[in-house]
Amino acid sequence: MRVLLLSTYELGHQPLGLARPAADLLAAGHEVRCLDLAVQPLDEDAVHWAGLIGVSTPMHTATRLGVRLAARVRALNPQAHLTFYGLYASLHADVLVPDHGDSAIGGEFEGPLVALADALAVAALAARDPDGGARHASRVEPILGVRTAHHDGGVALGRQQFSLPRRDRLPPLEGYAQVDLGDRRKLTGYVEASRGCAHRCLHCPIAPVYGGRLRVVQQDVVLEDVAQLVRLGAEHITFGDPDFFNGIKHSLRIVEELHAAFPSLTYDATIKVEHLLEHRQHLETLARTGCLFVVSAVEAVDDRVLRYLDKGHTAADVETALILTRAAGLPIRPTFMPFTPWLSLDGYLALLAWVRRQRLIGNIDPVQFAIRMLVPRGSSLLGTAALAPHVGPFDAETFSYRWAHPDPRMDSLQEEVAAAVEAAGCAGDPPAQTFVQIERLAQRLSGGGSSRGVEDDPGTLVRAAFVPRLTETWFC
Repeated sequence: MRVLLLSTYELGHQPLGLARPAADLLAAGHEVRCLDLAVQPLDEDAVHWAGLIGVSTPMHTATRLGVRLAARVRALNPQAHLTFYGLYASLHADVLVPDHGDSAIGGEFEGPLVALADALAVAALAARDPDGGARHASRVEPILGVRTAHHDGGVALGRQQFSLPRRDRLPPLEGYAQVDLGDRRKLTGYVEASRGCAHRCLHCPIAPVYGGRLRVVQQDVVLEDVAQLVRLGAEHITFGDPDFFNGIKHSLRIVEELHAAFPSLTYDATIKVEHLLEHRQHLETLARTGCLFVVSAVEAVDDRVLRYLDKGHTAADVETALILTRAAGLPIRPTFMPFTPWLSLDGYLALLAWVRRQRLIGNIDPVQFAIRMLVPRGSSLLGTAALAPHVGPFDAETFSYRWAHPDPRMDSLQEEVAAAVEAAGCAGDPPAQTFVQIERLAQRLSGGGSSRGVEDDPGTLVRAAFVPRLTETWFC
């Protein structure tokens, strides 16, 4: 089968959503082409060539872009079988099929995707159609993990032996996000040591798909993948695991091995607040083996909001984590979701004041102050008493349930902050300047006085050393 794999957006890094399935499809004897439309134009000849077209949907933004792409692809090649695969294909299979595609594959998608290609190849051969004209799902038998208009194959979550990603099918690292050290930047590779998550935070899209399951990528595969990235020029690695300490023994073995093999290689990882506290004795290991910073989904510093999200930590825990990471010489880059139905305007101002007190302005990408809660299909928040008074109908265009804040000022503030952050990013404004602008927007709505400017606020707007960061700041 001629297979074309397409990615629209994967957080600014080389898409594993292409490299991983490409390896398995090639090993199964299929012809594979990959296109990352975040950095490449759509090759219409490749679309015409394909009998199976897969659109990677690992996240919300990629799903919205993928649906637009699917319409264009179907117009170019209506005979190809078009499938969506990835985390959001699990959540939104009933929306994606049959309106936008012929099938949807979620969870551990590599095996079902290969099985689909195998089945389509057999169907095409039986129809004496070497070009693979097998769009209609009725041409193939039901496949575990593949949802079509005729059969719900469920979500495949079984353990698998991961293949070495085919990086040779992707554009070079130079076209992707890099780690910014302030005085220079490093080419950055993206790997995963695990998928899924052992936790079930209610707002997280992973929880309703994996249900607390963790799928570990074999250590030799991770190490070999990093080695090939180093050969491609990477000097820094981002571990994209939902939580790097979910399988802490596995993760620590990997970073120790990598540090021994590549002593100058640096990395970053994402770790929950509660894991930073639980495994505090291992923070020094991260710093010693080259971890430049840790991303942690703080989400809020309001305990009521944290309870509604079932985050597993409190505001006091966050402050303890900051003390521990600072003592270990390990900068933390918190992420937030400040726009929920439960945080008031006073609460938003309290969050900004907390960031000032904790001297974290330079640690936080300004977009984090604009994030609005998404409620996708299947969200664990649906049906909770906290969300019920605020949630509206599902919007198939945005792939999220609508909700409105009980204080209309908060919805207006979110739009204003998002616009200010986007404009500041385009202008290259420093985070501290953008932070002050956000404060002024919130204070104006509250009727309070305006914040002082960066230049005359040396006491609270701390001019700290540059905190390493990735040049791509979007997270969903």
